[in-house]
Amino acid sequence: MLEVGYLHIDNPIAIISSYNQPTSNNAAGLFLLDGFDLDEVPLAKMEDCLADRKRRGKKGAFGLSATCSQDEPLLEAARLASRNLCLLDLRLPKIRDQKRLLQLIPNLKRCGVTLSLRIRPEDLSNDLLQKLNETDLDMIHLDLRGLNGAGPRMVKKAADSRGAVIMALADIGEFEDAKDLLAMGADMVSLRGADPEFAEWLSGAMKEYDSMSGWCNAPKHICAGGDLRGLAYCCPPVKHCAVLGALKKARMTPDEFVERKLRLARGTPLEKGEGTCFGSLVWCCKITKPCYLRDAVLARMGLSEKEYMRLKKRLSEDLLR
Repeated sequence: MLEVGYLHIDNPIAIISSYNQPTSNNAAGLFLLDGFDLDEVPLAKMEDCLADRKRRGKKGAFGLSATCSQDEPLLEAARLASRNLCLLDLRLPKIRDQKRLLQLIPNLKRCGVTLSLRIRPEDLSNDLLQKLNETDLDMIHLDLRGLNGAGPRMVKKAADSRGAVIMALADIGEFEDAKDLLAMGADMVSLRGADPEFAEWLSGAMKEYDSMSGWCNAPKHICAGGDLRGLAYCCPPVKHCAVLGALKKARMTPDEFVERKLRLARGTPLEKGEGTCFGSLVWCCKITKPCYLRDAVLARMGLSEKEYMRLKKRLSEDLLR
């Protein structure tokens, strides 16, 4: 379960559908209606879509995607989304002026809305990313379509800034495509124009994977190019390795890292681990990496692989808080 503002999202797959040709998908964690250009489409159309959804008894997290050359219609849309506990997904085409964007976001948030910004990586400079993270923006919706293999790298850049929740809109053809984006720091993956049967299957597969693994978007190891959440797996920095670069990015000294991990493990099953490389599971790697020392300790403790990964997830969150 992902909590974003007032949204409760039960799986990491979002389906984007045009408001004038909606495709129903009850399996998705988030259903987003797209195409509300408020220079051309009246706000009443948004209200009609919400009313129709209520009439049909649809439940689950829901969102509306909008753009406009003027601020007031967007503010009205934010008030409408807030009243109906919907996500407002702000699209950039008519809001490219950075000064306007950075003024608009706080104004929209004052309406009480849970807010997302859909943006292409080429529009997301390091400077803008930092400034967005200084606002109350809830979600960065990265449009990665057409980038092929570069998508996960772009996700990692945004995730390592440790700001808003990351949703990645990408060309997804199979389970591994979505998993790769999640493993690099995306909290959600969105699909636009996907085959409804595939979208429903992927949503179900992700739910099952999360239930089995304990950490649906578990990161790769830092030494394998993973995002900063992978510090939860790292050994103490006793030699020159990739963890030193990650700690610098996380603004943590090696001594602070060691002290913090040991403190966070205290009183939890991760504190134990006699017989492992460093005497504690807090330093042990991802469950998918074979290690007979770690596995022997888990078996002796009666700690399942799923619970081990849940503990690592919590450690990661507290470590980077």
